[in-house]
Amino acid sequence: MSARKHPDIAASETPAPTGASAILAALPDLILELDAAATICAHHAGSPGAVLAHPPEALESHALRDLLPRATADRLQSALTDALTLQQSVTLECLVPHEHNLASIEARLSPLSSERALLILRDVTAAFRERNNLRQSEQRFRALVENLPGVVYRCRMDEVWSAIFISERIEELVGRPARDFIEFNTSLDEVTHPEDRAYVKREVASAVARHEPFELHYRMIHTDGSVRHIWERGRAVYAGVDQITYLDGAIFDVTDLHRLRQRLLTSSKMAAVGSLAAGVAHEINNPLAIVLANLEFVTEELVAIHQAYAADDVVTEAVDDIQQAIIKVQTGIDRVRSVIDDLRSFSDAAQSRAEHLDMARLTTWALRRAESRILPVARLVTRIDDVPQVWASEIGVVQIIWNLIDNAADAVSDLNPENAHIDVTLKLSDREDFVLLEIRDNGRGMGEDVLARAFEPFFTTQGIGDGAGLGLFVCQGLVAGMDGDISVDSTPGQGTRVRVYLPTAPAQ
Repeated sequence: MSARKHPDIAASETPAPTGASAILAALPDLILELDAAATICAHHAGSPGAVLAHPPEALESHALRDLLPRATADRLQSALTDALTLQQSVTLECLVPHEHNLASIEARLSPLSSERALLILRDVTAAFRERNNLRQSEQRFRALVENLPGVVYRCRMDEVWSAIFISERIEELVGRPARDFIEFNTSLDEVTHPEDRAYVKREVASAVARHEPFELHYRMIHTDGSVRHIWERGRAVYAGVDQITYLDGAIFDVTDLHRLRQRLLTSSKMAAVGSLAAGVAHEINNPLAIVLANLEFVTEELVAIHQAYAADDVVTEAVDDIQQAIIKVQTGIDRVRSVIDDLRSFSDAAQSRAEHLDMARLTTWALRRAESRILPVARLVTRIDDVPQVWASEIGVVQIIWNLIDNAADAVSDLNPENAHIDVTLKLSDREDFVLLEIRDNGRGMGEDVLARAFEPFFTTQGIGDGAGLGLFVCQGLVAGMDGDISVDSTPGQGTRVRVYLPTAPAQ
């Protein structure tokens, strides 16, 4: 008599999937076989779940357009056609409705023959959301970084500060886009002023060694050649106790703040010098008048002695020597008087008040008064635009123009007057709310050593008695007092260009 098997035992002996079937059953993917019309011919593995939201038995013999939104079905049909035509796999990502939301589905079509293909569908909603969240987080970070007034960076602590990340505002600062630093290995060291590179490296290394943040004040160079003053704060990020992975920091352009501070310093100095100049001129002028009066008396007495002892060769020779000495003294006194006149002019201009000025009218007037200085040595070429009124001192502006014209006339004095020219341009500046006055000559020019000292008081390259060396010094002080800016460019043998920027006047 044969033993009867227990029903539960019999059920447990039902063969389990093995081999490829077991692998397919374990996959999270929905695997379908399609014909060329995107009709489902077979369901091989996987649960439709969020992918199609239909039971497996409802899939076969249905076209994808019956199960999916039209736009998604059309994309899959197009991809299926490409896969069958090219006989190669095609992958795409699409969205399908699922429980009042959208599910992200990755679809891969692999040709089985010229008429059939395998469609593998995978629910990648979680990965899609993670990528989307990461993308949104990155967008928020970039929006925050790009709205900061400075440059945010992450760089390696190597010899040249190789950038790992740097914000787009670096282009405003140095004229090079961020991709130059990330993709083309432009280093932060390259755009640092050569004179400041050693200082930057020393200060950063010192702060890193102390495990402290660093603060730096230095200069960077823009691609247009201009120098930017920088304030930077950053710190090292460590992987271990002393293992530095990179440096994080922020760079701010403080050029305008630096200029303002320099103007304030210069303005206060000029005010003090103006008061001092007035006092010095007064104190020197009084005894100088006494010296001149006595020189005139001595000169008259010498003439009388010369006439009385005309026959005495010894006396007449001595008188002649004394008269020559007196001439030299008078030349020196004239030099002192010239300096006093400059000091008085500077004092008057420095203490005058700013007002609304018609710069075109004032420049034209000042140049007409200076023609006697210009025309004997050079041609005068002018371009006077109709510019907004400026906020400046009338006496000061005239003094600036005359000083610069005088310097230009001296610079071209060695040239043939037919070849020499002095160009005066007045126009609206590229700088917002500023008017530009530019005076250029084609004279002897200045080398770097002379140019570096151009604004020093009493510095002159002219011979003794030919100049007081106060022209540019006075101009700098007057311009600073008007909240303007002055710069000088010069090349030996080619000439000099002086640019004066004056602020436009506020609305009345």
